[in-house]
Amino acid sequence: MEIANIVTDTGSQRWSRRRFLGGAVSVAALGSFAAACGGGADRPASAPTSRAPASPPSGTSASPRSIPATSGVDADLIRQRYEGLAPFAPAPAPPAVKPITLSASGPTVFSHVPMTDKVVFVTIDDGIEKDPNFIQMVRDFQIPITISLADVLISDDYAYFEKLYETGYISIQNHTVTHPLDMPGLSASRQLYEIAGQQEKLRKEYGVTPYIFRPPGGNYDATTIASASEAGLKGVMLWKETMQISDMEYQTSAHRLKPGDIILCHFRGPAQLDGETMVRMMIRLYKHIQAQGFTVADVTKYV
Repeated sequence: MEIANIVTDTGSQRWSRRRFLGGAVSVAALGSFAAACGGGADRPASAPTSRAPASPPSGTSASPRSIPATSGVDADLIRQRYEGLAPFAPAPAPPAVKPITLSASGPTVFSHVPMTDKVVFVTIDDGIEKDPNFIQMVRDFQIPITISLADVLISDDYAYFEKLYETGYISIQNHTVTHPLDMPGLSASRQLYEIAGQQEKLRKEYGVTPYIFRPPGGNYDATTIASASEAGLKGVMLWKETMQISDMEYQTSAHRLKPGDIILCHFRGPAQLDGETMVRMMIRLYKHIQAQGFTVADVTKYV
């Protein structure tokens, strides 16, 4: 499958109001996604191929639309609504020069941002669960979150993620069209379709042009990186920790967060969380972060 004329102009914001459209995913398929897509690890990148990359899009819109001031966070409401949690401390100002430089000519693979501030980054993948209470949670906490969306998992309700984006605290990134966990086993044309096709879908639905690609399951090869480059993406984002139902999986035996770690979560609900809600999972994640003395920043300000 070939992708032609992928549109990258974000000059006009086109907002979709469609609800419950597109291909729904079967219950069995959702279960397989939930079981498998947290299994990736921080692996060294393979060398990209020599395929000529597309020029990076101008006017890229991938960061949160406009993060409002956090002075309006209601500490009493947070405590009462979210099991005694406190608001997050304000993140320090990001550096004038980003610690990780990204380029569409050779997308950088990263899972961690080099820094000393006690800051971590919260990222959420897929799009299976669409809990309206999570939208309220984002508004209440007012911390930045990066979401990587796969079309097959969001197309039944594009409007849900539009509402999330409209909170001003969400950046939208690329997670393929059909969420193939075997990306390295796909042909070059199919990998390009998965990545470039999702660029166009996200631009069409939300008026954004992502510049970060997250491969499903963390599985990628040189062809994946070359395809991301050809689609105009500049970075391939992995992770250091994965949030489960109530605990985090760490890649080191220390079982501790480190400054600059990227944390992976998923849009999951009771069917994937043994009856728990996504909000409850996120409460437990935030407790882990706060108990270790960290706050949350916007990864798009650092890469």
